[in-house]
Amino acid sequence: KLQEIQRWLNVVDPASNYSSALRVRAKGTGNWLLKGPDYSNWKEGSGGALWLHGIPGCGKSVLSATAIEDIEHLCETSNDHALAYFYFTFSDSEKQNLSNMLLSLIGQLPKRPSDRGLPGEIVDLYNSTKAVGKPADTKALQDLLSQIIKGFKKKTFIILDALDEVPKSERKDLLSWLTKLTADHNPESLSILITSRPESDIVRSVQPLATFALPLQSKTIDPDIRFYIRNSLDSKDEFRGFTQEIKSEIEETLVTGSQGMFRWVDCLLRVLQECITPEDVRQALEELPEDLDSVYLRILDSIPKRQKEYIRRAMNWLVFSAEPLTLGQLAEAIVIKYDVNKYGHGSKTLFDQSSLLSICPSLISFEDARNDESSPQEDRRLRLAHFSVKEYLISDRAAQGPGAYYYISKDKANLLMGHACLSRILRHSAPGTISGKRVERTSFLYHSARYWFVYTRSIEDPAPAPLSDAVVKVLELDKEWLDIYNPDKLYSPDPEPYPPAIYYSSLLNLVTACEFLVNRKADTVNVNAQGGAYGNALQAAAIRGNESLPRLLLEHGAEVNAKG
Repeated sequence: KLQEIQRWLNVVDPASNYSSALRVRAKGTGNWLLKGPDYSNWKEGSGGALWLHGIPGCGKSVLSATAIEDIEHLCETSNDHALAYFYFTFSDSEKQNLSNMLLSLIGQLPKRPSDRGLPGEIVDLYNSTKAVGKPADTKALQDLLSQIIKGFKKKTFIILDALDEVPKSERKDLLSWLTKLTADHNPESLSILITSRPESDIVRSVQPLATFALPLQSKTIDPDIRFYIRNSLDSKDEFRGFTQEIKSEIEETLVTGSQGMFRWVDCLLRVLQECITPEDVRQALEELPEDLDSVYLRILDSIPKRQKEYIRRAMNWLVFSAEPLTLGQLAEAIVIKYDVNKYGHGSKTLFDQSSLLSICPSLISFEDARNDESSPQEDRRLRLAHFSVKEYLISDRAAQGPGAYYYISKDKANLLMGHACLSRILRHSAPGTISGKRVERTSFLYHSARYWFVYTRSIEDPAPAPLSDAVVKVLELDKEWLDIYNPDKLYSPDPEPYPPAIYYSSLLNLVTACEFLVNRKADTVNVNAQGGAYGNALQAAAIRGNESLPRLLLEHGAEVNAKG
């Protein structure tokens, strides 16, 4: 049971973000923060909240890792200190969730002061929620975290990175919790470090509660940027043949033009390492783009014509997929050509999956390693290299500028992703296909079975008729789809025999599919058919809170008092 509770608390893994940030930190950077009076006072003196804020790409996440490493050393030498941290991540919806953050912080804190095991209040909350299939109430998690913090002898440190990577629609609750947390605890017993961009809602909430606020301006960051450039030029094989004179020119030009942006410097170092003569380097330095938008446009423009469509498809997945895809999944997804009239046809394959990364390495990178550092490359998840890449691709600036070919809208992305998932499932179920083999969770087929309804549900109204037809076909596949992933299994441990398609269309809130099914001849669809965790389609529809679905089922003969 202890392991089950640990899995519940560790639903996401912030340690992977931390280790990734440490790997890219250049030796000698961040010392200005650790030796500064504000950080020292936050750590050893008055405590309270320390807010590091700055523009995109200025190295905030690496500074978070620097602080985490420093506080870890303090906790190792003092049993009456505790540390918990969390990295909000634009590329993973599970790391943009207040409840998941609270669970993670709770899971980290009890282990810091002693090895006495999990406190009884954690076990009690698990038994009353997760153990019986209920989500934990956010307020209950907040209260539990506060109770644990108050139980420590001296000081608790909480470090939260990248608040701005939480969608604005979700951020209000997070900021309200931060305000309440600081009000409920003595600053001498709780020190909180927060990093973010200075976005208006964050400024309004965080600035009043920050005991210390450090703007990450160019004059503060430039020495670290110089360290980073010098370290890259001296350590990377690609720069080994460059003369010291050329290296000095690169260093001075990039420091001067960086305006405090590590991200800008990193992208341009990748461009410069491709130069093969001093003249090429000097010309490239004369033509440096002024900002990140210009950097990304240059990188996208340089993609060979035959590869542009594959990269555009890849960007749709990297920006809007429900879960980050592995290299193997993405390689299979991008070769499925979007044709609204065709589903389930055979697809091409890439000669080399890793070629995806070589086309534009400044824009795509491997996600922070999760539980298994030794996973084969094709099973490692991919993400956009930086939040600013996503912002550019979905911006009006991209839509209306020379990079319009790569502009991505959420609806079009969901259409492309929904089509690809439906195609993959229908190809798997086609006659002559070998079935019965266990489908690996890292396969694109599993992702398709798990998320096709997430993508198609959001575009049901404007969806083309052939896509709606494909949705119904998948719903009626029965075992061919549900043996791979059964959404009802979350609530019913032994769902077989599977309920009919009308049940799943109701459970998944697929209104258009449900309308199609109930408007068939009465003898082909039984709206009162029994089965599933909720007993029948009406009960499954009611649990989703969408009034139109229960009304539709009642209009077509669903019985309110039917056994369910």
